[in-house]
Amino acid sequence: MNAERHNPLGAPVVRWDFARNHQHVVCTILARPAESFYEVAIVPLWDIGCAAIETFTTATAALRRHAAIAAELRDAGWTVAAYST
Repeated sequence: MNAERHNPLGAPVVRWDFARNHQHVVCTILARPAESFYEVAIVPLWDIGCAAIETFTTATAALRRHAAIAAELRDAGWTVAAYST
């Protein structure tokens, strides 16, 4: 039996884990096709209550924002510890 699973949070497009001084920040893009938008989430894993989510109507806009955030993190001394696409 092959049951299709539905993720109510959306389908992950890309996920990068940045590390600096034993702390991690996750920056991810989730596709929300049912609602026709994309979410870019920035989550500091030491304080997930400070997570920030931005919404975009196109994948291109979400990817550009993700790239801008990644550049800012790298400029601040964060390094990519892991990623998935």
